[in-house]
Amino acid sequence: MMQQFMKQLQRHVSKPESLLASTTLSNLMKNKLHVAWKQISNPFVLNLDPDFRPLEIKHPDYNVLEFKTSVFPGGEQHFQITNGEYPGDLIITQRYNSAADLMLIILANDAAKRMGFTNIQLVLPYFPGSRQDRVCNTGEALTVKVFVDLINSCGFDRVFIYSPHSEVTPAVINNCEIIDLDSYYLEKILREQCPGQSDSIVNIVCPDAGAGKRVANLAKAMAKLYPQNTINLIRCEKVRDVASGELKEFFCASDDLGGFVTIIADDICSYGGTFKGLGEVLKKKNCGKLILFTSHADCVQGLQNMVEYFDHVYTSNSKQNWNQYKYTLDNKLTCFGINL
Repeated sequence: MMQQFMKQLQRHVSKPESLLASTTLSNLMKNKLHVAWKQISNPFVLNLDPDFRPLEIKHPDYNVLEFKTSVFPGGEQHFQITNGEYPGDLIITQRYNSAADLMLIILANDAAKRMGFTNIQLVLPYFPGSRQDRVCNTGEALTVKVFVDLINSCGFDRVFIYSPHSEVTPAVINNCEIIDLDSYYLEKILREQCPGQSDSIVNIVCPDAGAGKRVANLAKAMAKLYPQNTINLIRCEKVRDVASGELKEFFCASDDLGGFVTIIADDICSYGGTFKGLGEVLKKKNCGKLILFTSHADCVQGLQNMVEYFDHVYTSNSKQNWNQYKYTLDNKLTCFGINL
């Protein structure tokens, strides 16, 4: 099984398709994703998280299915679609915060198939296990493979994810497509942090080697959008003890950041140890306003740690609606809504 997994990775690791990528804001939220969904027949949406409805604003004509869930005394989840049988195609949306959320996807998919729904697609912005995409120590599970196998067993026609940790995840999920919202969000950040400054200089920071390709592409996209500005790509690195997980040292390749707005861009924030360590180094290198943009956020404690250290923190609602904490976090948090 492991050999099959690695062969699949080698075949596809360089080929995940990035959706919504463009060089103009008006096109960033269009392109292949909407074309794909226009091709589906009699579309229905099943929002498994009632507070996460990513298609509601742009596709109000889609029919929303209702459902009910319960937990038996033995601990098993029960799931039932409650508003009748409708032939057609289906888009299931969900956010992952626990194993129960994944189980709900599996149950919903089975229930939908038994009702006759076809062309079932999944929108799962944060894909679980993405950070555990390799085995570092004896006895560890290859977590991403476990989650991928469960999703692949559902046989979804398409699986849409946002800002995966590495190329491994989209390479091994069947029919996976990446929604590139980061370019869209980063442009909004630049407009907010550098309003009316047509000749401004901005530092975009790559926090480590693993984020190199992703952040470099973001910097290139911003340079195309703002040719009159100077976009500096700043490369940093960290040293981590893989056995204990402890962060040891942080490095920045640039000697002087010129006092310019500096944005650290990465895929996820848990408790923020990486960003705090990098922030200390960047401040010593003469950065200006220090901004953090992380596609996903794990917990409010991590965001609290970050707003105490950064001038502003940006993230998305891929896991929670973090804007509910905005005012308790000194109004230094912006949570972008995922609207597809």
